Amino acid sequence: MSEPLHILSADQFDLADLDRLMARSAEMEKALAAGGDPICQGQILGALFYEPSTRTRLSFETAMIRLGGQIISETDVTFSSAVKGEVIEDTIRIVGGYADVVAIRTQHKGEAKLAAHYSPVPVLNGGDGAGEHPTQALLDLYTITKHFEIGQRPLTVSFVGDLRYGRTVHSLAKLLSQFEGVKINYVAPEVIQIPDEYLRDSDEKHHELSDEVLSSSDVIYGTRMQKERFEDMEDFHKVKHAFVFSPEMVEKLPEGGKLLHPLPRAGEILQAVDSMPQACYFEQALNGVPVRMALIAEVLGK
Repeated sequence: MSEPLHILSADQFDLADLDRLMARSAEMEKALAAGGDPICQGQILGALFYEPSTRTRLSFETAMIRLGGQIISETDVTFSSAVKGEVIEDTIRIVGGYADVVAIRTQHKGEAKLAAHYSPVPVLNGGDGAGEHPTQALLDLYTITKHFEIGQRPLTVSFVGDLRYGRTVHSLAKLLSQFEGVKINYVAPEVIQIPDEYLRDSDEKHHELSDEVLSSSDVIYGTRMQKERFEDMEDFHKVKHAFVFSPEMVEKLPEGGKLLHPLPRAGEILQAVDSMPQACYFEQALNGVPVRMALIAEVLGK
């Protein structure tokens, strides 16, 4: 019996993988518009979410349903056996016996990889603490490719906000670094600046979101402050309002520039921005369904 194919980190994808997944996501978007594609009929997705989730969990579940499959979910840790002390290794062995593929969100960095080691079925990492969120990064990349010819022309992406704990940034930065001509700026106060392990020599760190950065960024990727991950609440209160996107700020983006955000937002994007042509975060969230359809089909060999 062959080893299951897991989706655990942005590190596992090369350019050929990304091209294939972007193309398949586009196919799934067309299928979705027609009501879906029942290629996973008779298959079951197990959703194990040990941290709160709306978009990730529901888009995984929607993706499986649109592929003709079914779902089983554990979405409230207070009702799971984890409260009794069950370790994730035991949980994944059992749920992997009930389901054909498992989407999991865990509280600590590295737990998704640990779960995959013991799982008899493919595991899709829906976020492991402050580690990574590869399926979010793939839908982020898909959103960018719909608006820009990435790799075919220079592109400047500026990550703004909580870059230390923002796992979506960690994964997307790894994907973007594979493409020629992509310049990355990291804009954050030092206490939540990007960890060095994600930096390339060509990347630039900034502590303030200057007009120069705004006017030169094709893509601004904002993030909320991850209050639940701060070790010192005094640090959180110092930076919680460090960046707030107003219409006046967003208008400084170049023509065709886009503002992305993985959501939920916590005050860092004013609702007045929502109707602006630069606002791309709701489209971004909806792209989660076709991308996760593509990933589920991929790991199930469909």
